[in-house]
Amino acid sequence: MNRRPTHAWVCALTAPLLALLTAVAAAPPGAADDNDKRPPGAAEGTDLSKLDPKQNPLLTPPLRPVEELRFLLHHFLRKGWKDEAFDRYRTGAVDFLNPLLLTDKQIQKLLTDPRYLSFKVREAWRASLVELGPMKKFLAPKLVQQLEDAGIEHLPAISALNRPGDEHAEELLQELEDELDIPREAKAAGSAERRQCASRCAAVYPRETRLSYAHKYDLNVRETARRARDIANARRSAAAAGPNAQAKKEKEVKRDYERVRKLRNATAAQMIAVDFDGVQKEMGQWSTDVLRSVFALAPGPTCPLPSAQSQRRPAPGGAKSSTPVLAAAAVAAGPCDAGEDKDTADAASTTGMGATLALPAMGNGGIDFSTMELRYLADPGDGSGLQYSFSADLNPLKGDIRRSTGIAAATRSSDAFFVWLSLDPSDFWVNLDPTEPDRIVDDQLGRTDAGRILLEADLRMKKTVGKLIHPHTALGRQYWDSLQGECMSYRNWITPAPASVHQDGDKLYILDAPLDVKMETEYLSELGGSNATPTCPQQDQATEEHNEELFRSLILPRLKDAINTAPEYADLRRVYLARVAAEWYRERNRTKDTTYGELIDTGDITDWRTTDDWTPRDTFDKYVDSYTEGEFDVTDKTADGAKNYVYGGVDLTRVSLQQVPDDRFDADFGTLPEGVDRSLRTPSAVGADDDTVWLGAPTPRQAAGLGPPGKPVSAGTWALRLLPLPIVVLVLLLWRRRRRLNATQSASPLRRAAVGGRRQRS
Repeated sequence: MNRRPTHAWVCALTAPLLALLTAVAAAPPGAADDNDKRPPGAAEGTDLSKLDPKQNPLLTPPLRPVEELRFLLHHFLRKGWKDEAFDRYRTGAVDFLNPLLLTDKQIQKLLTDPRYLSFKVREAWRASLVELGPMKKFLAPKLVQQLEDAGIEHLPAISALNRPGDEHAEELLQELEDELDIPREAKAAGSAERRQCASRCAAVYPRETRLSYAHKYDLNVRETARRARDIANARRSAAAAGPNAQAKKEKEVKRDYERVRKLRNATAAQMIAVDFDGVQKEMGQWSTDVLRSVFALAPGPTCPLPSAQSQRRPAPGGAKSSTPVLAAAAVAAGPCDAGEDKDTADAASTTGMGATLALPAMGNGGIDFSTMELRYLADPGDGSGLQYSFSADLNPLKGDIRRSTGIAAATRSSDAFFVWLSLDPSDFWVNLDPTEPDRIVDDQLGRTDAGRILLEADLRMKKTVGKLIHPHTALGRQYWDSLQGECMSYRNWITPAPASVHQDGDKLYILDAPLDVKMETEYLSELGGSNATPTCPQQDQATEEHNEELFRSLILPRLKDAINTAPEYADLRRVYLARVAAEWYRERNRTKDTTYGELIDTGDITDWRTTDDWTPRDTFDKYVDSYTEGEFDVTDKTADGAKNYVYGGVDLTRVSLQQVPDDRFDADFGTLPEGVDRSLRTPSAVGADDDTVWLGAPTPRQAAGLGPPGKPVSAGTWALRLLPLPIVVLVLLLWRRRRRLNATQSASPLRRAAVGGRRQRS
């Protein structure tokens, strides 16, 4: 791009600066030290502003990683903070590392650990890979030859912005490198928007490290040596007049050099502000490439996961690279060898769900993964797979931003969806009753995470009641003061409330899916059964009814609210949303061809068995302990020593879907379809002021840029061939879990859609 025009203020600052420098007597630089330390003064190196007068120095290869960091910071910061990304008084710097001096473990951690990617207001840094080619002329020729001989085509780089009022960018980079025990000699090159300052920054680089900068800053080595010489001469000339005269002359010399330094630094800040205008004009072309490099998706579904040996890049002359992890990361940024795989890999880089789950820590902009829920599902009916989208809250300060939480949420939703398809709905219940240890949960459901989540929610319901009725709370005291009799025992059931959905052809939008809590009298009445057996038969009917009504009016509303909003019930809400989606899918399969219709009611949960050592009896035993020991132990008198027992159950056997008509959907959710469509390729907000982000993925064939299959194929075939795209960083996170699976087991299709991989059926 063309360089910015010269402004009047630049001339005004430059003229006195040149005059001052001209007035300073020339002096040879101090003799070079024999050790590794740089001589005092700002670092000498390549002035990028002089390479090409028409080129913005911030967009040259040595500084491109810094400007990409500023672009990403601008992209992910919330509204009102975005100006921080291009604050001209915040300095950016980058270190390029020699991979030959790093271990595979160091490279792997650098490129995958969330610690090395942060886009906070006061903390911004990013580890990335850069192509070796454009950087060759900024590296030592000997090093370039060594890298080429090793077949290395990329360099690891860490870019950072300074912490305002604290560490300089170069110091922050050194701190990050120290955490990985990266040796100082591994700094192959360093670059900064302002020349590495004399007081703090230049010293972090070994003498042989090649440095560059966009604009001059601080006093360089020659000027620092000249300043010391001028001070010594001034003091010598005033020696006869006494110490006060010497101090005065020294102060005058320091003042002259300080004026030089301040004018130079002010000029650098103004020039960088102009350069930022050029960078921001270029940013519109960066969205795909820069975000793709951050999201770091792997090749498409037909690309095999490479072994350590296959990750090694071929080197000239048949030599083998000694950095397989670095090569693997480079491969992850590119396509498979050819054909359909290449198209699929290109599409993978812009898949909304995969992109976000591949992004570490605050790089995701503050998405609270603990709130992630399946809210959209579509099956085109051509055997190509499922579209889906999850919603999640944006909460940078208090949300759970760990991508492991997002992976777990997607996995649980996925597994539950296929469990609800595979098992008969009549089995979707759990029951915690201390007198029925043999009727806890259906045998098949009890072998899945979905069954575990239902049982744990049932147990948690009793504990929530315990908190609500604790005598030391206002609500609890009101409850106990109003009770009658000596026995209160209630059986509550968590059941589905009607779910509000909108169907648009093969697309399902889950608009609202609340859960209800019913006391057993109402629960049995709705099932067409008789009234519940009295739980306290020694009490008269009037007392029983009074206590039940008290619980229904005072405790039950708070219990319902907790189950529908409290974080501890998030997994229950997730598996229930999957149940709603599965119910719709079941109904659609009656009239339309669906990709996974062959799974419905097979009873086969092989692919979705829990990998934990949990059994239903574990939760039952915890319930018995809670039942017998109580949820609180206080010495207060409570209703004449009355005992309070709460039984539990969860029943998802019946789900009611209430269709929201088109006109109401358009009026209340008019922007939702467009936002969901965007989420299939990139994280998307539905409204401008919405604090919810949508994360989705298209069908595998759509992700690969392909049309429907040329001829019908079985769902099982597509489940094997066209499941959505694996993600390299997620493979690292899921490695421990996968090694625990039996070799004949495989992950569920929707889980693969969320976090990558293939499903195999025997």
